[in-house]
Amino acid sequence: MPSNLLLDFCRFLADRNSEKIPLPVLRRAQFVLLDTLGVILRGSLVPEVLEIARELGACKLEAGVTCPGHPGFFAPPLAAMLNGMAGSSLEFEEGNSRAMGHPAIQLVPALVAAAEEQGSSGGRLLIGLICGYEGASRISRASMMRKGLHPTGTWGVVGSALGVGCLRKRKPEDLVAIANIASSYAFSPFVKNSFVGKSVASTFAGFVNQAGYLSNLFFDKGIRADEGCLEMTFSQFVSERFDPHGLLVGLGEEYAIAENYFKPYPTCRFTHPALDALEGILLENKISPEDVAKVSVSSFKAAVHTSTKPPANVEAMRFSVPYLIAARLCRGPINLGTLDHDIVLDPQVRDLAGRVEMSLSQEYEQMRPVRNPAKVTLHLRDGHELTQEVMNCTGDPLKPMTQEALVRKFLDLATPVLGKNEAEDFVEKFETLESVENVRPLLRMLRRGE
Repeated sequence: MPSNLLLDFCRFLADRNSEKIPLPVLRRAQFVLLDTLGVILRGSLVPEVLEIARELGACKLEAGVTCPGHPGFFAPPLAAMLNGMAGSSLEFEEGNSRAMGHPAIQLVPALVAAAEEQGSSGGRLLIGLICGYEGASRISRASMMRKGLHPTGTWGVVGSALGVGCLRKRKPEDLVAIANIASSYAFSPFVKNSFVGKSVASTFAGFVNQAGYLSNLFFDKGIRADEGCLEMTFSQFVSERFDPHGLLVGLGEEYAIAENYFKPYPTCRFTHPALDALEGILLENKISPEDVAKVSVSSFKAAVHTSTKPPANVEAMRFSVPYLIAARLCRGPINLGTLDHDIVLDPQVRDLAGRVEMSLSQEYEQMRPVRNPAKVTLHLRDGHELTQEVMNCTGDPLKPMTQEALVRKFLDLATPVLGKNEAEDFVEKFETLESVENVRPLLRMLRRGE
């Protein structure tokens, strides 16, 4: 890769401040941060996360940083790892269709650990998030990841390291060096783990965040990487090609974080268009599971390829359109309460899921990733058919969730962990994040009492 391309990109990142970033982008970043913190909070209750936090232990000194949802203080690299894992445990994190993955959960845990550690301002935290998100997304879009790799674990590590570097106001040349260090830690997680409900998938973001944080620490201590590390990693090791010019195309004219999506359901994003279409049908019709003879779902390739086999657990069920369609019809709206561990054994859900037929629409496939279409038809036993088509699912840039809905989502996630009053107090103070001089007291509001 021509060295000046990466350097030019890092010059752009290093030059960002609140005056040079449009206000809507800053506001968007603030909601990305709020949403991600909410998902991390609720994920802190996942048994494996709780056990690992207890096993590794909190710091006794206040020199440590916050793990939302946990008491005590943690060493920053440990907090970055635990929070990345928590935020990936419920399949509720935001994402970016053009980046083909979930940028924020791969860098927010490292960023907030670094920001609390050094007492950064709220404005600087947002700049770090926007820059890290830009780096992660552009590397993904410039690459062609090898088949079978999970998107979390490859390009996110560079975005995480760059985000922390920009938070700390690194020089462009230093950001280049840090990007090369971080790219050395991109790994090759198997995407099938997610689809079959293997919980190792939830740890990928944890390792990415820890490596992003440590890349900055290593740089400070004199560790260096070959100048070709990023190019080799993303042109040959984890990716089949890499176009470095993609780092600069339209730079400053658009920001990747402004085109993200938020999730209204705690399931794989590919399942959302079909769920939205079904919601459209049920909004106008009262349907019981006994009324349904079969269900036809037409969508794009990634959605159609979600599993039709009985899921081994609720984690696997989050990736299955047929089982989620059946769950919605049998159990009600898809949320964390609906998706309990017993649902995979529900005979009514299993029976109806077996009558959901998936088909690929090449027309829909051609619309990706700008649009995410699906068509759902309920074939009723009385011979009637009810159909709904969705071109964009809720939370997409073309069908955004309202700010009120995003705040409600955060409160729904945070209240069981912090308490209603504490969650509402945090939202009130978070509203003025850009003017906060030191985020440490704000982030410490997310700690759970002893």
